Amino acid sequence: MASSAFSEITEEFLVCQICLDDLKQPKMLPCLHTFCQPCLERLLATQRVAQLSCPTCRQDVPLPENGVQGLKANFLVGKLHDILQQKRKGTGETSKPGAEGIPCTACERGNPAEFYCVECTDYLCHVCNDTHRGLRVSRSHKVVPIEDLLSGKFSTELPSKETTKCEDHNEVVKFYCDTCHRVICLHCVVTAHKDHQYVEIEKAAEMERAKIKAKLSSVKNTADLHEKWIEELQSEKNDWPLQVQRAEEQIEKQAEAIIEAVQKVKSEKISQLRAMNAAREKQMEAAMEAAEMDRASAKSCVQFTDNVLEYGSPAEVMSVAGELTARMQQTTDIKTTERAELTKGFVNLTFDLPACELEHDVSNLIGWLKQTSVSLTNTQSPIRRNVVKTTTCSWIPKHVKTVGQKGKGRGQFKCPTSLAVTTDGDIVVADRDNKRIQFLDKDGAYKGKVSLKFKPLCVAVTANGGMLVTGDGHKIHVLDNQGRGARVIQMLTGVVERDKTTQGIAVDGLGRIIVTIGYQVFVLSPRGDVILKFGDKGQGQQKLGSSLRLTVNSSNQIIISDFGNDSLKIFDPIGRHLFTCGSRGSGPGQLNGPYCVITDSEDNIIVADWNSQRVSMFSSEGTFIRHVLTREEHGLVFPKGLTLTQDGHSVVCDEHTIKVFKI
Repeated sequence: MASSAFSEITEEFLVCQICLDDLKQPKMLPCLHTFCQPCLERLLATQRVAQLSCPTCRQDVPLPENGVQGLKANFLVGKLHDILQQKRKGTGETSKPGAEGIPCTACERGNPAEFYCVECTDYLCHVCNDTHRGLRVSRSHKVVPIEDLLSGKFSTELPSKETTKCEDHNEVVKFYCDTCHRVICLHCVVTAHKDHQYVEIEKAAEMERAKIKAKLSSVKNTADLHEKWIEELQSEKNDWPLQVQRAEEQIEKQAEAIIEAVQKVKSEKISQLRAMNAAREKQMEAAMEAAEMDRASAKSCVQFTDNVLEYGSPAEVMSVAGELTARMQQTTDIKTTERAELTKGFVNLTFDLPACELEHDVSNLIGWLKQTSVSLTNTQSPIRRNVVKTTTCSWIPKHVKTVGQKGKGRGQFKCPTSLAVTTDGDIVVADRDNKRIQFLDKDGAYKGKVSLKFKPLCVAVTANGGMLVTGDGHKIHVLDNQGRGARVIQMLTGVVERDKTTQGIAVDGLGRIIVTIGYQVFVLSPRGDVILKFGDKGQGQQKLGSSLRLTVNSSNQIIISDFGNDSLKIFDPIGRHLFTCGSRGSGPGQLNGPYCVITDSEDNIIVADWNSQRVSMFSSEGTFIRHVLTREEHGLVFPKGLTLTQDGHSVVCDEHTIKVFKI
């Protein structure tokens, strides 16, 4: 048990998670994570801006004026290290390399330490020990041989001693300055802090311990709740593959049943066709036989008649004239009637296809995937499990019309980049290279325009019918429902990439404005005050590129299309990463330059995949559903903006035109 505890202490408290070595000059961040001062300084030097975030939890770290050096030192690390060394010796454990032959900490001669001062917490060589004993100020200090220290003989005494030293004077701290909120030594009291309010550190610590203990029980309860929560999540995680397997087996079984039914119907239809064919062949043979007989009879009549007329004498002609005339009449009249009777049952054969959407009907036959909510005891971090019907074939788009062409006139466009629908049902188009916003009615007819002094990148509609437009530096232009400029929101602070402009924009159900600038995402109040920002630059599941568009769903989750990283990133309303879907490629569920993203009424995610020249759909949980619009089937050419109208149409910015599809 002791060995396990010591190992845990080493890993958690005594090892820097940057260099993975023992902490040197340990500095504690506000989030209570501790790292070596040199490691933090190197990390800060690699940043493009003078900004530091915790390598463990990514929390932003406000730096003092003197940088990393000004962060609080974690004096507890040194004490824990000493305790651990003693305990290991006392239990007979082998110390890790470097534990033997501890160097003297009071001089720079490099001599091995032979003694340890419990009061000063210094390791002393024989020279320094003699000096230490000769000084009046340290003559009364308790000094013990290093062998006794490492054997654990003083393990109960050492933790009670104060090991913290003043950073300015290297003396043991004795007081706490209430004015500066820092521990100080006696020299500090009579110099820099002489006019401040201070108390003995034991009294200050006693009061703080009482406060901390009172809060600790609540934190422990929270930790227990998180533990139970993790257990429930693990149970859910373990059960999920079984649910997927069962659903897959049911889909396979239903598909096989449908295939079997299709094969049966196919056999019946083919048998019916063959029966019709056999009857038709018999009818045709009878007709052919009768026709052959009629032809032979007619030819015989013709030959006999020709011979009579050619070679017969008048007496011979007259002797057969009556029979010959009757026979000829019978051949022309009676046989014609018989022929019409024989061909009366002749029909043509066709196969009529049903007037239906085959893929949609087959999907209905197979069934639907459903996600139903589950009851979990933890209420602090609930899993979002809406009852969602994954309508894999509800999007069966049919091209209705193409609006506009390249140009500067009314209803013409030059690189439209974003679409939105007003509360009145009109379509708003960000006509980028023409520096204007154009308005179309629901049928695509031109209604009006708003000229701008910048190239608009994105447009979003607010709940009151107004519009937000990005693309002008770090500004968001707010227009009223008539398109008139109402005000401008200026992003003054917090922007890292100064050369980037406002780009993606959306308004969530709380009325908050979410906007991107470079790789950063800002959440603003309706008035335009920054209330939250998040985003780290780079590649990876939780990092973002510098070209972002976004939307929100019914749960106010923030869905970002990351053009540079070829993926979709989903964050909760306070900016915590939930999951990532998509990866670079052209296959199902892969993306190549996702340009714009929207959600439908069921929170399915629809993305305009620019380089793949298609529009793809994912479920609200990030599962790929299908490609709904493609270049091959629907003629898409580098789609950018997307929107859904109130009357069930999908509208897409397609190069220099607007394409409308019925869904």
